[in-house]
Amino acid sequence: MRTGLSMSNSEILAIKELKKVLYSSFNIIDMKIFGSKSRGEGNSDSDIDLMIEIDISTADIISQIYDITFDINLAYDTSISPVIFSKLELEEGPMSESPLYKVIQKEGVPI
Repeated sequence: MRTGLSMSNSEILAIKELKKVLYSSFNIIDMKIFGSKSRGEGNSDSDIDLMIEIDISTADIISQIYDITFDINLAYDTSISPVIFSKLELEEGPMSESPLYKVIQKEGVPI
């Protein structure tokens, strides 16, 4: 991870754990931190905005990712806020033109 991120040691460990679990459980294409933490403007009260691009998303997969994130947030006393997109949504859907995705493309830090 880029060192300019404004994250505590606990947040870095939580992100590493989440990445490990998600990549071993799902077909993850990309993960990026965006928002105040990626810009180096975050503080101890800021959440960690995390974009997760997954090959295929279903309601069940999305629910599992939220549950895993919740458990890691509890274990590390963090506040990771995932935003989940499928590859199809980003390649062919309107999300590729959304303001949120444009911000993620501009300031997102791959993890």
